[in-house]
Amino acid sequence: MPLTFSKSKELTLGVEVEVQLVDRDTLALAPASTKIIDGLGGYNGAVKHELMMSNLEIITKVCGSVQEVADDLYGTFNAAIAEAARHDILICGAGTHPFSTWKEQKLTPDARYKRLLFSLGGVARRFNIFGLHVHVGIGDGEKCIYVMNRMLYYLPHLLALSSNSPFWEGEDTALKSFRTVVFGTLPTAGLPFYFNDWDDYARLIDCFISTRTIETIREIWWDARPHPDLGTIEIRICDTPATVADALAITALIQALVARFCREYERGMPYARLPSHVIRQNKWRASRYGLDGEFITEAGDRTVKAREAIGELIKSLYKEAGELGSTEYLALAEQLVTRGDGASRQLDVWRLEGDLQRVVLYLAHELENDVKAGSSMR
Repeated sequence: MPLTFSKSKELTLGVEVEVQLVDRDTLALAPASTKIIDGLGGYNGAVKHELMMSNLEIITKVCGSVQEVADDLYGTFNAAIAEAARHDILICGAGTHPFSTWKEQKLTPDARYKRLLFSLGGVARRFNIFGLHVHVGIGDGEKCIYVMNRMLYYLPHLLALSSNSPFWEGEDTALKSFRTVVFGTLPTAGLPFYFNDWDDYARLIDCFISTRTIETIREIWWDARPHPDLGTIEIRICDTPATVADALAITALIQALVARFCREYERGMPYARLPSHVIRQNKWRASRYGLDGEFITEAGDRTVKAREAIGELIKSLYKEAGELGSTEYLALAEQLVTRGDGASRQLDVWRLEGDLQRVVLYLAHELENDVKAGSSMR
């Protein structure tokens, strides 16, 4: 049966944010997802389980703009934080927890998760990480492949901007996004390939399914992937940001970049496939150094500071953001470049306080204060 790409309204948005549930007293991860989801009655499908019961996924409806995403996320986060408080649970935004270990985590009792654990073994068991996923509606599969090919060079830029996981099981990893390293152990994770067209992509999926490499398309965990069932391109490379405002900034940047490439597809604009070694090296640099690193340029003959490259990219997208009504949120991305990535802010707290529990408290307060401010403006 041919692989088809569902119709969707172009440039609509859907955002998924995986957040940490931590015990108010110990500040360790707590297996509280069922209590919170049940207490909220599922919140119309906006709060869901993930592999670990200390992970809560907050999901928007299909939104027409970043402003709609903001209204949706702030409403759900406000409700989730209030319900979590009833159970003495705090909610944090970061790609990894500063000190809780994967061995301490309880797995969600779900048939799909049990199958994945059987298939992936210890690789899945260590999957104690948290990410931001942004879906953008695209008209058809051919356009989606074009956009994904064009996005490849900029995925490290998005990772550097979102990097927010410097700690792993009580240690300073010296990486700004250690989540990326953990995620990369999955057999179908990492950077996507270049594809000639939709049929080229469909042949890969047919191969993976017929050889039992995967059972469904959902088991392709690339940093960016087509989502045929939803008619979207899904950008998955980002760590969970510390605040909703940071998530909105990154969402606005992604949407504007996709809008640019959709327009260039319609104009038949050709492009050069950049060497994979450049993109892979830039991804490592983003994971290691975040906004403090350097990227190899598209020409492959020199480097540029990550802050400079990302700042210039953001400035170049204000035309698209103006057409999308998201300039306010793209401006937040500029502010994020200036303020520093979430990992650096966590490290600042740790160096000042010398205590990873204080880092967790900082994350919880950052998110709660942002949600209170954002909710009061809705």
